[in-house]
Amino acid sequence: MSERISTLGTWIKRFLLEYLPTERNLAVNTLKSYRDSLTLLLPFVAERCGKPVERLMVEDLSAGRVTAFLGHLEQERGCSVQTRNLRLTAIRSFARYIAVRDAALVEWAGSIRAIPLKKTVRPRITWLSTENMDALIAGPDRHTVAGRVEHALLLFLYNTGARASEAAGLLVEDLHLPERTGENARITIHGKGGKIRVTPIWTNTAKAIAALSRDRPPNCGSVFWSRHRKPYTRHGIIELVERAAARVAELKGQKITPHILRHSCACHLLRSGVDINTIRAWLGHVSLATTNIYAEVDLETKEEAMKSTSPEDAGGEPQWKAQGGLLEQLKAI
Repeated sequence: MSERISTLGTWIKRFLLEYLPTERNLAVNTLKSYRDSLTLLLPFVAERCGKPVERLMVEDLSAGRVTAFLGHLEQERGCSVQTRNLRLTAIRSFARYIAVRDAALVEWAGSIRAIPLKKTVRPRITWLSTENMDALIAGPDRHTVAGRVEHALLLFLYNTGARASEAAGLLVEDLHLPERTGENARITIHGKGGKIRVTPIWTNTAKAIAALSRDRPPNCGSVFWSRHRKPYTRHGIIELVERAAARVAELKGQKITPHILRHSCACHLLRSGVDINTIRAWLGHVSLATTNIYAEVDLETKEEAMKSTSPEDAGGEPQWKAQGGLLEQLKAI
């Protein structure tokens, strides 16, 4: 670098505006997550330094202050460990960016990057039975425009296992819906990290979505529009699913989200005999290890497997059980 940058704000602007979108080519949602992490961090550090945010120097962002900020997220803002780790990942990435470009700050960056992620416990996977899923989809009043949109959106989420952000980003040009029958219909889904997958859909899903987009010209934008004639956002889709769940008696009091519909899609595919690698491609997972969680949570499938491999009860003592003291028994194992 021709001149050394010392102010934190200048580094952050270059990190967010130049490095992440151009050199890393990160997805928009990832960029927003990094931005939000640093936006929360700066006022916290400024308060402890007694400086305005604009006058903060790189050295003001010490490892101790970052650690205190992470504690603040959990204890005062009520954030989960997963959110705490997400914020730390953004901060460590920022520190690495600076270190690569200024050798004088390598030691500083090392102290930031040495802050460990907290170990997390994988949350229990929740999914709906086919009966509850059918009741959820049947709930909207299809005599109204809003009800038809809700019905089509719920069908789409369950059929494809799409994330809320993927549903919000679905465009009319992503639809392939043959006329009249809807057979061989498919949808192009733009997933996390810019990954694209093509998913076949049921005939009733195709017809429900086609009814929404029939009167719209090509390239007109989003498929799912709210009653305010604006495209549904991710948060709007989350609220829609919550409203639909509140109408189902068996689901009242439960927090049902679009991701639970995604889990339900995966578990129902698994129970139908679809192999785990196909489900991985269906959901847009990069790693098969991510998809394997569905094989672990399906207790009914495990019980059937146990029954099919259960040995006959031979009765009597095991042949390896030795007589005598502990040492003799250990030698006999």
